[in-house]
Amino acid sequence: MKRFIMIITAIIFFSCNSTENSMESTLDFLTETGTVAAALRSAPFSKGVNFSGWFEVYNAQRIPFTQYTEQDFADVKSLGADVIRLPVRLNDMTSGAPDYTLDPLLLRLLDMAVDWAQKYGLYLIIDNHSFHPVNHTPHDVDKVLIPVWSQIARRYRNRGNFLVYEILNEPHGIPDARWGEIQGRAIEAIRAHDQRKWIIVGGTDYNSVNKLSAIPNYQDQFLIYTFHFYDPFLFTHQGASWAEPLEHLSGIPFPHNPIRMPRFPSVLRGTWVEGAFRNYAADAAPYKLLEVLDKVVAFSNERNVPIFCGEYGVYIPNSPNDDRVVWYDYVTKALDRRNISRTSWDYYGGFGIFNFDGKGDFRTDVNTEVVKAMGFNPPAQTQRSASPLRSGFVVFNDFPGRDIVSGFWGDEKADFSFYDTNAADGDFAIRMSDFGRYNAFWFAFPRNGNFTELVSNGFFLEFKSRTLQPVQFDVRFIMEENADSIPWRISFTVNESNLTPNGRWQTIRIPLNNMREQGAWVNSTQTWLNPRGEFKWDNINRLEFAAEHQDLTGISIWFDSIRITR
Repeated sequence: MKRFIMIITAIIFFSCNSTENSMESTLDFLTETGTVAAALRSAPFSKGVNFSGWFEVYNAQRIPFTQYTEQDFADVKSLGADVIRLPVRLNDMTSGAPDYTLDPLLLRLLDMAVDWAQKYGLYLIIDNHSFHPVNHTPHDVDKVLIPVWSQIARRYRNRGNFLVYEILNEPHGIPDARWGEIQGRAIEAIRAHDQRKWIIVGGTDYNSVNKLSAIPNYQDQFLIYTFHFYDPFLFTHQGASWAEPLEHLSGIPFPHNPIRMPRFPSVLRGTWVEGAFRNYAADAAPYKLLEVLDKVVAFSNERNVPIFCGEYGVYIPNSPNDDRVVWYDYVTKALDRRNISRTSWDYYGGFGIFNFDGKGDFRTDVNTEVVKAMGFNPPAQTQRSASPLRSGFVVFNDFPGRDIVSGFWGDEKADFSFYDTNAADGDFAIRMSDFGRYNAFWFAFPRNGNFTELVSNGFFLEFKSRTLQPVQFDVRFIMEENADSIPWRISFTVNESNLTPNGRWQTIRIPLNNMREQGAWVNSTQTWLNPRGEFKWDNINRLEFAAEHQDLTGISIWFDSIRITR
């Protein structure tokens, strides 16, 4: 109790003197004192990150494999991490009923990730991330879960025990008893083939701490019990579009400070956020966070089982950076003192270790203060070069080119593949079929992609394409979107005049200096801006191929050998 009183006093002092106190003094205030109970059993790993967005797609044909490379495994190891949690939508990458056979392409790519983890001495958690934040976990999820885990266990039973299996991420909307039964059957399915690897199990309500005690006491000595930690939610998820309507909230401090609290957005009046905003001082009290973690420790000691925080973090775009550092420092140290292993959510992404939401360069873009607060050793940072590109390069040829990240967005009916074997060159081509209007696939370039000299020196965007039906789609370059840059786009329309619908591969060459400015879609405000003559080639974020003009229902288009060339 004395420990909690000290913390409360510190927070009151900090709130009254916020303009005079530095981040360092805040960290001093948020230091636990006294004896802390720790979990008696440990997981075999201690700290790491989640490689989100890599295998989190609805079928193997959409896996953006070069989003992560072997170098990322080496970089994570250099931070001092010993584990990577790899979210994979296993349930969605099967042949369907009745056998639910895993796609061989998924296994081929997953094998490479397993090899890299083993090479760098990292534990790799294969996390079945077949998850939707709104849709409930099906009560009959065992019909796919059991065959999926049987196949994974058979495939990797002879690999080392650095591999760890996590049965299902954040089950929710399913009764505790039913989930406990299904999870037990999944354990049995794994043990039929692999008796020694660690298995991670969790409770319902999104792996809630409060549901740990509802997990059956499975009789297996190699189980790790997981929970996720995002308290206080108003702070960690401010600006998150999927946590509706938190996308309208920004500037919430941690810890609570009445002087620094932002004005409550009028658009949020009448929503659940209004009550949470009013109660934020209580919800953000640091002792409240410790109470949650102490409950986890009590469970661990009662069951004599290791525990693991599979996800924790703060969303970047709308949260004050100094406050993110304070939160990570406080929570990480609290986890360490309780002997709770953890993997932060995520690496590249909205909760990541970089200075922005997205893929960054390990030597120029790491948020070193956040990384230190997570208990890692940040790499030395250098100034990113803003020099213009002077030579051509490969955008796609079987895989995206060096440092280029690929992706796709579209509705559920869209049929898209990065790995179509009907290629013009090499092994793979890209295929887009049944695209709805505005569906697109894209390639993101390293930050500050400066194309000015390529344009002035007469370079082309060149690619091979083929189709059987008349088509119309746009190819466009888009500027970066941030506080200083509007995502203006410049485009070229492909149609029958330059892509004959005869089913044969054809080469299309688009002069960069002959593209048309189109306008801008601003994601942060969800608004369209008409052209103003403000597009600039010195800050290109990505290249898109988009069904801009109409639905392409019943139409397939193939692409290969995409490059910038003379």
